[in-house]
Amino acid sequence: MIKSFNYYQPTRIIFGVGRRKELGIWAKRFGKKVLVVVDPNVEKFLSQQCQEMLDSLHSECIETIVFDHVIPNPTLDSIQEGAEVAKKEKVDFVIGIGGGSAIDTAKAIAVAATHEGTAWDYLYFKKEPTEKTLPIIGVPTTAGTGTQTSRVSVLTNTEEKCKSAIASDNIICKVAIVDPELTLTVPPAVTASTGFDVFTHCFESYINVNNQPYVDMLALEAIEIVIKYLKKAYDNPGDLVARTKMAWADTLAGCCLANVGTTIPHALGQAIGGHFPHVSHGQSLAVVYPAFLDYTVDWAIERFAKVARIFNPELEKVSDKEAAYALKQEIVSFLKSINLYYTMEDFGIKKEDVKDLVKHAIEFPDNRVNPRIPDEKDLEELYLKSFRD
Repeated sequence: MIKSFNYYQPTRIIFGVGRRKELGIWAKRFGKKVLVVVDPNVEKFLSQQCQEMLDSLHSECIETIVFDHVIPNPTLDSIQEGAEVAKKEKVDFVIGIGGGSAIDTAKAIAVAATHEGTAWDYLYFKKEPTEKTLPIIGVPTTAGTGTQTSRVSVLTNTEEKCKSAIASDNIICKVAIVDPELTLTVPPAVTASTGFDVFTHCFESYINVNNQPYVDMLALEAIEIVIKYLKKAYDNPGDLVARTKMAWADTLAGCCLANVGTTIPHALGQAIGGHFPHVSHGQSLAVVYPAFLDYTVDWAIERFAKVARIFNPELEKVSDKEAAYALKQEIVSFLKSINLYYTMEDFGIKKEDVKDLVKHAIEFPDNRVNPRIPDEKDLEELYLKSFRD
């Protein structure tokens, strides 16, 4: 029998090659003045495409204020700077153009510009931002975070060495312009890191104790796409077919996040990112995944087996338990094929850092929706098993 569930996805998804040129058409319903939050690397490597989007906005008589102080793992300080610009200019809405950092920055600015205090006051375990939040449009230039269709904005408080998130239906993008051409200049290392993030969002939503039939369908389709097309996009960045497939998988992954969500690896990874900002989100996930798979497999045999058989159809010939146990090696091989297989030492993380990481990681609700729920000792072991020795 199908269990009861809710599914909510209010984002208008504008998907396809060249759709960036329609930005103004979809934006005009939100006002006449916009803060365009753009990653400086996007301005550099996609200058023509950025100008096309600005021209599209101008053609609809929309005044644009450009904020390009976006940084990887966006900080509270950079978000507050953008919010002050938004308030000073009295913008009607916000557009985020770039990877997850740019769109998450835009989401947090939309909150901070319309609420008392700072964005940090509206983390998922504090106050929820209200409907005063400025409307947001997301234009992703990577296939990774799914933030253009999710209800989350991740930010870092550098003073506290803490990475956390706002989570609310009020920060879901009103419109997502998903144009695969915008991902063609993404370098292989970033393609790998963000692409693996797509896989993790879907896999963790699929095994999450709150899994549901609608999200299962989206997650399995996206997982199949990542397995088939991420390596192709990594090997040949100009492969528009592979890029288009990955952009679609990323969009599906955001829908999975919005309705179910992640488990232990994201708690572990967010703690790593908070303490070691030079580690990208995808890298922080890759480093803990093998240990996480070992820890969880016996609590989710059937679902592990299902995904293992997508990687390797030959596993149809063996039992569910054998297939489930094979998933770790399939994922490790996949990570190695895109040069994303790491241990903690590769990022300068020491065993004496683990205690502080655990204190941060245990706070995340992601742990409580894993098939096997960890305590602090378990999280410590997962970190320690992610070292070479």
